[in-house]
Amino acid sequence: MDRLDRNILKAFQLDARIKNADLARQLGVAPSTMLERVRRLEERGYYSGFKAVINPEKLGLTVQAMISVSLGQHSTKTIRPFEEAVKDIPNILVCYHVTGRFDYILHVVAKNLKQLGSLVKERIASMPGVGKTETFLVFSEIKNDNGYPLDEAEPEGNRQ
Repeated sequence: MDRLDRNILKAFQLDARIKNADLARQLGVAPSTMLERVRRLEERGYYSGFKAVINPEKLGLTVQAMISVSLGQHSTKTIRPFEEAVKDIPNILVCYHVTGRFDYILHVVAKNLKQLGSLVKERIASMPGVGKTETFLVFSEIKNDNGYPLDEAEPEGNRQ
C-alpha cells in the first residue's frame, strides 16, 4: 500500500459516493489508473463495499445504549450459541468480544426506554450463556466514526 492507496481509502471514508473521475482529478492520476487502484484495493481486502450513514432519530430510534454482557461460563458450548444469537437481533448494531470485567460489549438501538427494557430483559438476558448484563445509556455522541487513522497504518508487508 502506497500513499495513493491511502489517499483513496481516506477519500472513501469521507465520501464513498465520490465519482471515479472526481477522485482521479483530486488525487492527480488518470481515471483508468484510479479505477485499477480502487479495484485492486477491494480485491486485496482493504475495503468491502459501502454503507450509507443513517440518522437513527429520523427512523424513531431515539435510544442508544451500550450493554456489557458476562457469560455464566466460558466454553465453546456457551460462547458460540451466544455469538450466533447476537446475530439474530437487529437492534444490536455491534458486538465486541472484549477482555476485562465483561465478555462482550453490545451497541444497541431502540425506539424508547420501554423497548430497550424489553430488549435487555426478554431478548439479551435470555440468550444462551448470559450470566449478567449491565446497561449504559448513551446521552450524546461526542465523536462519530470518521474512519480509521490511515496515516498511522502500516502496509501489510511491513508489519511484524
